[in-house]
Amino acid sequence: MSLAPQRPSSLTVADLVARLGGLLQGDPGFAVTRFQPLDTAEPTDASFLAHDKYLSALQSSRAGLVVLPPRLQSEGQRFRSCIVADQPYLYFAQAAQYLLQHARSQSVLATEVHASAVVHASAQIGSRVRIGPLVVVEEDAVIGDDTDIGAGVLVGRASRIGAGSQVHAGVRIGYGVEIGSRAVIHSGAVLGSDGFGFAPTPDGAWVKIPQVGGVSIGDDVEIGANTVIDRGTLADTRIGNGVKLDNLIQVAHNVEIGDHSAIAGCVGIAGSARIGRFCQIGGAAGILGHLSIADHTIIGPMSLVMSSIDTPGKYVGVYPLQPERDWEKSAVMLRRLYSLRDKLR
Repeated sequence: MSLAPQRPSSLTVADLVARLGGLLQGDPGFAVTRFQPLDTAEPTDASFLAHDKYLSALQSSRAGLVVLPPRLQSEGQRFRSCIVADQPYLYFAQAAQYLLQHARSQSVLATEVHASAVVHASAQIGSRVRIGPLVVVEEDAVIGDDTDIGAGVLVGRASRIGAGSQVHAGVRIGYGVEIGSRAVIHSGAVLGSDGFGFAPTPDGAWVKIPQVGGVSIGDDVEIGANTVIDRGTLADTRIGNGVKLDNLIQVAHNVEIGDHSAIAGCVGIAGSARIGRFCQIGGAAGILGHLSIADHTIIGPMSLVMSSIDTPGKYVGVYPLQPERDWEKSAVMLRRLYSLRDKLR
């Protein structure tokens, strides 16, 4: 006789410390269900202190569990439970992720495929996968264990999604796209659309260049809403491990983004650009094609990168905001710089 799967018990403070470390004081059996801000937390909630400016909120908080830095360990004595951690904000982020994983493990005990979903017979669906309404999974696609596929998602032919991933409603994944484990892909994202490749003819028309490369995405990548990643022309467009992409980003064909780089909303990256590891790119920046950016480089918002950056550092190319009349005067001055230089010579 087979037994039905058992739902895991509630998480406790002791479970968090066993998983994430930290020094526990108080009740190890306190059940942790959610985190709330210090000033609104109830006795059943957990909270944390990220900055000393919230010290007064800590002193009046009703939370049942708090995460504190070592220098404030004594403040934790009046709470039912306390975890002392070197970086409370990071600890909170890790704990919140653990809570989400635990909640999912309680609610999805076996693979669930909605009756309206269309899953090709050759597709491989892992254990404890949840496939929502109107999803289409094409031939030879692979979906890893513990993955959620939201309503209306298209998983294209021969694409692969790694274990523990979350694909929100309305995502489009083209054929042959490789996505690593623990990915988070938000609604409206399109992965594997054709790159913008055309050859000009002598009379000024355009001939499409078939885009037959793929898209390769590493582990622990997050892709924001309505972000588009084009497939390569011949080789793959590549997104490294731990990359974080905000909403409304355009990643053109054959771009490479190194591990753990973070890119804010509305950035445009032209074809074949190479962005290094641990880079940060501010919102609405533009990066021209066929250039490279060194590891650990920071690009300010609204900046335009027109040539390669070989030396790590912070680069800003934003023209300061001015009243319109002042801007017009500045623009005239800029146009006259060459003639003024010649006069000075």
